[in-house]
Amino acid sequence: MESLQSVFREHFAQYADTRALHVRELRAATAIMRCRTPELGGRVLACEHGHYARTQFNSCRHRSCPRCADAPRQRWVQWQLQRLLPCEHFHAVFTLPHVFLPLWQHNRAWLNARLFDCTRQALLELCADARHLGATPGLLLALHSWGAT
Repeated sequence: MESLQSVFREHFAQYADTRALHVRELRAATAIMRCRTPELGGRVLACEHGHYARTQFNSCRHRSCPRCADAPRQRWVQWQLQRLLPCEHFHAVFTLPHVFLPLWQHNRAWLNARLFDCTRQALLELCADARHLGATPGLLLALHSWGAT
């Protein structure tokens, strides 16, 4: 079975030539292709008597790399599952269209407040409708951005 890394190494250049990719996408693809290869360097692990030695190559540690991100992702999922209430729930994602990003960058507090207000109002209205839930839900809203902060 082919690894994702081998698929990227074999086909990504041709794929990238046919599209305008964002620098984020290029960095992720490059990290995946270089992960745990001599390109990132490594170290030799050997027994003190010289009977056995092997090279261990460095990981890319990119969040999109399946090799590097899978274990932390699984730990995070398990931690989140332990925190959930023992009841039915739904996860909904509301995304700000990219056309509004320049406005958001110049007036974050105002646009964040509008985004949360509109999201809350839409969910309450939809869930109150007897055709859907016919109830008032509990809501937890959080803002996720691509930045580190």
